[in-house]
This record gives sequence, structure tokens and C-alpha cells, in this order.
Amino acid sequence: MDDKLRILIIGGGIAGQALALFLKKAGLAGAIFEAHGPSHGVGGGLGLAPNGMNVVAALGLAEKLKARASVAPVSYFRDERGRLLARLSNGGAKYGELQISLMRADLYALLSDEIRAQGIALHYGKRLVRVERRADGVTAHFSDGSHTRGDILIGADGVHSQVRRQVMPDAPEPEFVGITGIGGKIALAEMPELAPEDSRSFTFTFGPDGFFGFCGGSKGEQMWWANLPRERPYSEAELKTLSSDALRRQLLARFESYYPLIPSLISRTRDIIALNVFDIRSLPHWHDARVLLIGDAAHAVSPNSGQGASLALEDAMYLAKLLRDAPDYRAAFERFERDRRPRVERIVAAGRRAASDKEIVSPLKSKIRNVMIGMMLRLVGIPGQDWAYRYRIDWDASGESRKAA
Repeated sequence: MDDKLRILIIGGGIAGQALALFLKKAGLAGAIFEAHGPSHGVGGGLGLAPNGMNVVAALGLAEKLKARASVAPVSYFRDERGRLLARLSNGGAKYGELQISLMRADLYALLSDEIRAQGIALHYGKRLVRVERRADGVTAHFSDGSHTRGDILIGADGVHSQVRRQVMPDAPEPEFVGITGIGGKIALAEMPELAPEDSRSFTFTFGPDGFFGFCGGSKGEQMWWANLPRERPYSEAELKTLSSDALRRQLLARFESYYPLIPSLISRTRDIIALNVFDIRSLPHWHDARVLLIGDAAHAVSPNSGQGASLALEDAMYLAKLLRDAPDYRAAFERFERDRRPRVERIVAAGRRAASDKEIVSPLKSKIRNVMIGMMLRLVGIPGQDWAYRYRIDWDASGESRKAA
């Protein structure tokens, strides 16, 4: 493809920054336009599965990221009393890279540092208000009155994508999945009773009063999260007024009877955040003329999938590869959607199914559910984990990538 192609990237989160880095690696020019300021990446925690870490490794950043993160070679599944239901490997060398966990801000900062080091244009305070499409190009108009023209535009602006609303006004809106994600982080020094393996693993706890998870966070930290049912999402105003104290009381009232480590994590955490959880089951299409959606803008997944950030990274790498190798952007866009859609929609569906194991139920139903969870995990592991983790993109090969079936 023409290396003079001007590529506009709307959204400077994980997908947008990774795309810009892979475009540079491919010899193409991409400029990022981000609505917020440099601190936009601040938020909750995330896990990067081996398939996502393999993408980070392709950028040469895996060791730098692991230096900021916690490596999690195993996952523990427990009931509300702390009894072990199952212990599973997260893959290790089988998939290339290890699974890690860290605060989103650290991944964002690592990508931003690399963007600056490579001299890639990243413009902050550029809130998109209109996309103007013509036969010979596309123009992005911003709320500050400025505009910029390119040959193609990539919408990497998240689940509530303004690009999607502009170019696909009839597309389904993101669906609230009936869950509020609540979580926090705490210094390991403030939790001396945490065993070392607790900061080197994921622990998933299932009980009658709901689900609670914890794992290592960024270096020297432990992070945790819980899913609470809610009929409607919090409004922006409600989220701004929710205090950590109010959330702490709500969580302790629900989880105080769980094994002691859980109420201790909640009670000692100073800053607790709440987030509405949305996903997008399927869009009719991901591209329209010179505009393409990637990451959460195209296929937002529930955190229950454990794959949101990893899928965004995969999208970035694969799209840059196609734009490098395809005869024109049209062929690249069509191939991208055709190859990526089956994988991401399968993972979206799996995330929805996983949420059913985290519902609040009677003590009897919880016991039955936990027996079944333990039995199935010991027999077959996490359904779909191997399929999801062994996905690889061969950057150096032209044509078809090596992918999981």
C-alpha cells in the first residue's frame, strides 16, 4: 500500500496508541486525536492474556510492561469460605508470553512513552463532533473548531464511540449488561496477611452474595473487583457523586461473611471506583467507505471475558499488517472485518455466559453451582481458554496470519 497514506486515528487509548505504533513499524503514518488530556488512561485494573501479551512483545515492549506489572501463572477458584474449587494454569510458555495484571494507567503510560519516543503525532483535547466523507478523503471536525483531513479514518474511541455514531447512526447502541463493576487497589505492604501466591495469581471467589476477584496489580500493589447487579446504569452525575465510603459500606454489607481476606481488602482500600459495564454483541458492519472501527468501538466485551484489552491490541496489530500488505484500504478493511468478527463475537458471547456464574443466588443454589464449577474446571479447564490464548498474528509473513481455528 502507498506509504504516503494519511491515516487519522480517533481515540488515544490502548487500541489507538497500539495501532499508531504498528503503523510506524509497517512504514505507514498515523496521527492520533484524543478527546481528553494525557491522563485519560487513568482508571481501573486489567489483565492481559497471553494472546494480548504476544502483541505487546511484537512491539518490543513486553519486558518493560512486565517490569510494571504482576505476572499471574495460575488462577485459583474458591467458594465464599475460601475452600479451593480448582487451580488452573494460565498457560505459561505454551502460548508464548505469560498472563499479567496491572493498572490500566501503566499500560497507557508505557504506550504513550513509546509514542513520544518514536515521534508519532498525538493531539490531546480533540473531541470529535463530525466526520465529513468525500470520494477523495475524510475530514474530522473537532469541538475546538479545528479540523484535519486524511485518506482514511480509524475509530478507536471506545464503547461509546462518537465515530460510530457519526458514520453508522442506525447501529445498535452498547447494551448495559446489568452489572456494575466496583474495584480498587491497595499496597501490598498494607495487606501483610496476603500470601505471596495471592499477588502472583488470579483468585475468583463465588458465593451466594455474589462474585469477588483479586490479583496482583502494578508492582507492589494488589487489585480487586466485584460485580454487583443493577437494573439500570449509573448516570454520569451519579458516578461522580458516589463516594468510596458509600461503596465500601455497600460491599462490606454484601461480602462481610466471606473469608476474612475479602472484607480486609475492601475495608483497607481508600479509593474505590464504580463503572457501568456495557458490551456490543454485534454491529451490522465495522466499516463504511473510508472509516473503520476497531477495539471497543466495534466490539466492546464484558470484563467477564478477560479479553478486552487483548482484543484491542490484536485489532491494532492485524489492521496495521493488512494496511501494509493489502493492495488498497478497501481490501484491508474487508479482510479485517471478515477475519476478526467471528473471533471477537465468540468472545463477547463467552463473556455474557461467564456472568451467569456470578449471579446472586440462594445458599443451596450457590453450593450446587460451586460443585459444578469445580468439577467442570478440573475436567476441562476454562471453556475456550486454549482457543483464545493460542491465537497468533505472524507480523513478518505476507498474506494469511496464523490464527487459532
